[in-house]
Amino acid sequence: MREAVCHMSAAVPPPIDVSTKVDYVALPAGTMIGRYRVVSVLGHGGFGITYLARDAQLDREVAVKEYLPAALAVRHDGSSVLPRSTEVADDFGWGRGRFIEEGRTLASLHDAPSIVKVFDFLEANGTAYIVMELLRGRTLEDRVKADGALSPAGLQAMLEPLLAGLQKVHGAGFLHRDIKPANIVLDADGRPTLIDFGAARAAMADRTRTMTAIFTPGYAAPEQFASSAKQGPWTDIYGFSATLHFAITGHAPPSAYDRLMADTYKPLAALWPQGFPIRLLRGVDTGLSLAIEQRPATIAAWRALLHDEAADSAPTLVMAPAARPASHRASARRGWLAVGAGVVLAGLAGAYVTFAPAPTPQVKPVATSSQPSPEAVETALNLSATDRRRIQLALTAQGFDTRGTDGALGPRSREMIAAWQQAQKHPTTGYLTAAESQALRDASPPPPPRPAGDQSAASAPVAGSGVFVGSLSGSATGGSAAPPAPMSVDLRLAGRQLAGRIVHPACGSLPLSLTVDPSGTVSGSLRMPEATGCTTNAASASGRLAGSTLTLDLRGVDVRFRGTLSSQGQRRPANGLPPPGQRSDVP
Repeated sequence: MREAVCHMSAAVPPPIDVSTKVDYVALPAGTMIGRYRVVSVLGHGGFGITYLARDAQLDREVAVKEYLPAALAVRHDGSSVLPRSTEVADDFGWGRGRFIEEGRTLASLHDAPSIVKVFDFLEANGTAYIVMELLRGRTLEDRVKADGALSPAGLQAMLEPLLAGLQKVHGAGFLHRDIKPANIVLDADGRPTLIDFGAARAAMADRTRTMTAIFTPGYAAPEQFASSAKQGPWTDIYGFSATLHFAITGHAPPSAYDRLMADTYKPLAALWPQGFPIRLLRGVDTGLSLAIEQRPATIAAWRALLHDEAADSAPTLVMAPAARPASHRASARRGWLAVGAGVVLAGLAGAYVTFAPAPTPQVKPVATSSQPSPEAVETALNLSATDRRRIQLALTAQGFDTRGTDGALGPRSREMIAAWQQAQKHPTTGYLTAAESQALRDASPPPPPRPAGDQSAASAPVAGSGVFVGSLSGSATGGSAAPPAPMSVDLRLAGRQLAGRIVHPACGSLPLSLTVDPSGTVSGSLRMPEATGCTTNAASASGRLAGSTLTLDLRGVDVRFRGTLSSQGQRRPANGLPPPGQRSDVP
C-alpha cells in the first residue's frame, strides 16, 4: 500500500506556471472555423466567446461570435462544445437554434444603417458561429465618460442613423433588447453602430432558469424584469431613451425597477439642458414612461415626438425662450468627438476600436421667431374636456387608437395626433391647429349611450399608482403534502403594471410582475416553489383590482396561494425589494 501511495504521488503533475496565460475554454490561436482562422480572443460573456479572426478566402479581419453559454455547455477535447448534462441538452440545442436565427436575421439587414453587419453564420464543433464586421472606434459609454455629455449637434448626428437602423430591425420582426451606451460604437467620424443584440440571450433566459437574464440598471425596461409582460418595439424605445438620457446628462436614469417602487426620475423637459430642443427632451421623457401604453408603440411614432419642428414635412420656426431657468447649463457642451488616444474594445459583438482625434463641429444657434409654437397655438384654442374626448374618439375611429377617451391628450394621444397629421400630410407637431381640431371634432362619432344606473365606468379602475401589501394563505393541491405557511406579498402599481415580490417562508423572495386590464382583471405568470421544496416551477396568477383592494390567486404545479392585499398609498415598503434576477435564495 505504501508503494502504491508513493507511485501515485510521483504521478502528480508539476504545478502550473501561472505566469503563462492559458485560456482553457476559448479556441486556441490558429484554429480554423470553416474558412476563418482564430487570431485571438476579443471577449468572454455568459452567452459565448468572441474572437478576432481572419477570413482566409477574402483576406480580411472579422469578428467571430461563438455560441457557448457557460451555464449550459462545456468545451470538450479542445474544440467541440457539448451540453453540460442530459438535463440541459434540449435547452442548449434550442438556444443554438435561436442564435442561428439571430445571425440569419441580422445578415438580411445589410442595408440597415448603423446596425452591425453580419457576413456569415455557420455550424461547427457542435455549436454555431456568427461572423461579423470588425468595428473600429469606441463606445458611447467610453466617449461620454472621457469627454463629457454630448452637444446637441453630436446627439442629432448619432440619433438619426440609429433610429433608421432600429426601425429596419423592428420591421424584420426582431428586437435588440439590450440597447445601452456600451452597445453603441462610434467611429472616427462619429458614425454610430449598434452592436451586441441580446434577443437570443433574453430568449434563453425566458426559457430556462439555468441562465439568468442580466440587465444593465437604468437601461432595461420594466417589462424585462418579468416573463409575463409582453415585449416589443416599446421595450427597445425605453432602452434607447435611457441611452439618450445618458448622452445628454452624462448619467443613466434611475433603474426601472427602483422607479416602480419609488419614482425619482426627473424629466429632462423640466431640466431643459441648454441647446436641446424641448420637443426632443419630451420625447425622451415619454420613451422612459414606466407604463407600456404611455410609450410610443413604434419607432415611427417615437420619431414624430423626437423630431424638432425643422425636421417636419412643412417648415416651422422654433422659438427660443426669453429666459432660461436657473438649472440650465451656462456653458456650451464639449464637442462630439474630442477623442484622446486610441483604445481597444472587446465585447460579445466583437467591436474593436482604434482611431485618432476628430475635429469638433460648431453648433449653430437656433433661429428665433415671434411666431407662436404649435403647443401655444393649441393652448389658445381653449379646448374643453368634451372637445378633447371628441378628438380622441375621432382619432380612434380613423385607426389612430388613443387607447381611451379621458380627454387628457396625454403622450399616447399626442403620438396618435402626430401619426394622423402625417397621414394628412400636415406638419407632424403632435399639437392641433384650429382647422385640425375642428375637422376631428366634426368627424367624431357619437359616444355610446350608457345604460341607466350603470356605474361601471365610474367604478372601473384606471391606471394609477400605489403599494399593496399583505399575505396569501397556501394549500397543497397534490393531496400528499401539508398546507404550506402563508407567503407575504409586496406589490407596487404603476400605470397598469404591478411589480414587486412574494416572500416564501422557507425559500425566500421571488420577483412578481402582473398586468391589470382596464376592467381591473389581474393576470400574469411567475415561478413559484413546489409544495415540498424550493425547486421553482411555472405558475399562473389571476386576480382583481378594485379601489384599494387587490385579490390574488397564484396557482402552481402542486400548490395554490390566495388572499387579499390592501393599499398603502404611495408608501414604499420599509424592507425595500431586491431587483429580480438578484435572488440567490431560491435554486
